[in-house]
Amino acid sequence: MSHALFTTLATTLADPLAQCRTAAQPLGYVGLDIPLDLLHASGRPFCHLPWQRNRPTPLADRWLESAFPGWARSLVEDWLNGGFDMFDAVVFTRGDDAAQRLYYYLCELRRRGIAGGPEPLIFDVATIRRATSVTHCERAIRSLLARFGVDESALLDGITRANRQRSMFAQLAATRSAAGHIYENIARASLFRDLLPVLDGIALTAVAPSRRLLLAGSVPPDDLLHRAVETTGWNVVGESHQLTLARHGAPLLDYDRSPVTALAQHCNAASGGSRDFADRAAGLVSAAHQAAADAVVLWLTEEDEALAWHVARQRAALTQAAMPHLVLTRRRWDGSDNAAAEICRFLQELPA
Repeated sequence: MSHALFTTLATTLADPLAQCRTAAQPLGYVGLDIPLDLLHASGRPFCHLPWQRNRPTPLADRWLESAFPGWARSLVEDWLNGGFDMFDAVVFTRGDDAAQRLYYYLCELRRRGIAGGPEPLIFDVATIRRATSVTHCERAIRSLLARFGVDESALLDGITRANRQRSMFAQLAATRSAAGHIYENIARASLFRDLLPVLDGIALTAVAPSRRLLLAGSVPPDDLLHRAVETTGWNVVGESHQLTLARHGAPLLDYDRSPVTALAQHCNAASGGSRDFADRAAGLVSAAHQAAADAVVLWLTEEDEALAWHVARQRAALTQAAMPHLVLTRRRWDGSDNAAAEICRFLQELPA
């Protein structure tokens, strides 16, 4: 079973678009807080638009300012090259600054005839914890259901299917004991295909006892940082960023009578995007304790401006909690600034 999992991970990450490339009217999405329930309800194949590290982006650079992160530049490069023409539509989230800006840029580029490709759609999620925001999320969900041509009964099925993935990922996170890069690979590959058939009943081989690290901040492009950490005798035992196994939250309950409202409440409460209103300092310390971490690395890319506002409070909270930590800000998304080496040096210098 492990062999099947690792083969699936390798082939999926090598060619993320494989399943959608030959499907009829697949859907794409951009943003790690877009609910799987809604995508499953469409009845179509779907996947997140993939990105590539270490690739030139000459077409994207003509239109995107430097404030756009590397993953966004990679996506736009492929979009302008026709790499996403197989999709019927692509849903962008309002919950992430870069994703919502991409939506407007691509709408304008298509209007001007500069870009072709699928129709950009917006998931207009509202994350302030109040009743009016839940109502706003309900309207956003109904709008996309109408665009997909499905009704609430389809959403019921979508929630049931998404709940199975939430339960599986919660189980994986609760029993996490293998090398950290494996969980990173699972979380990333799950953006591009349904992994439940190969995850069901899986038993991953535990690593030898090692020192435990929580990796927080921006989402790395791949497992570069995880693998670097493992060379030092440490292991990433948890992440505190958007691309985690827990990103879809807990299973929805009591949704039979009003699936739209139940999903709207879930989206309003569970969004982890850059526009979320959560207490990120308290959340980081809580995540470190939950992972039983021996240290924390807070790694932030140059373009993650919204997350940078929380660094001072996060640093203070980690210091108060007596948690050893390394804060790396304004880093290059592709890892070409030796961040991995700095992390390894920090871990090796910590007292045993």
